[in-house]
Amino acid sequence: MNYHKELKDLIWLKDSQSISEDEFIKRKKKLFTEKNKFDGGKKKLLVHFNNGNYFKIEEINIHFSPINPHSKYSKLISKQDKLDFLHSKRLGNIDKNKPINTGLPDSKEESEAIKAMIEEGESRQKIFYFFQRSETVLHKIIKKTLAGELDDEDPYILAAKRILDQT
Repeated sequence: MNYHKELKDLIWLKDSQSISEDEFIKRKKKLFTEKNKFDGGKKKLLVHFNNGNYFKIEEINIHFSPINPHSKYSKLISKQDKLDFLHSKRLGNIDKNKPINTGLPDSKEESEAIKAMIEEGESRQKIFYFFQRSETVLHKIIKKTLAGELDDEDPYILAAKRILDQT
């Protein structure tokens, strides 16, 4: 099931006033209880994620501005719609066995958190595990953060290069 698409369709119906707020809430609740249909491994991953120590942008700033101004997240206004967007993307990722934050918009807050972990000397594995992004995306975020902003001898650049060069 594509949780994210289903939720987008529900939000569209609500915004176009094709369904009532009560109907929206009822359908949304049903959509999110669909996660109970996950097999044992996916259920375990979902429980582990919900209780785990992973990067969750909503715990830092639910009203963050995506780096890509054309992100669909930018068009959401209410806190609940934003939480639903994040939740549905993560459910879909779990269902597809992808890193949990795959497809979520990049943010300055996430870049700063990556920078802080690099400066603390965290291992590459711990950074990848915590942010739940693909290796390609994390490398892109790190490189963007580094691009022309700091001196080549800056400890952050040296640490980030070390993370990028680890195998």
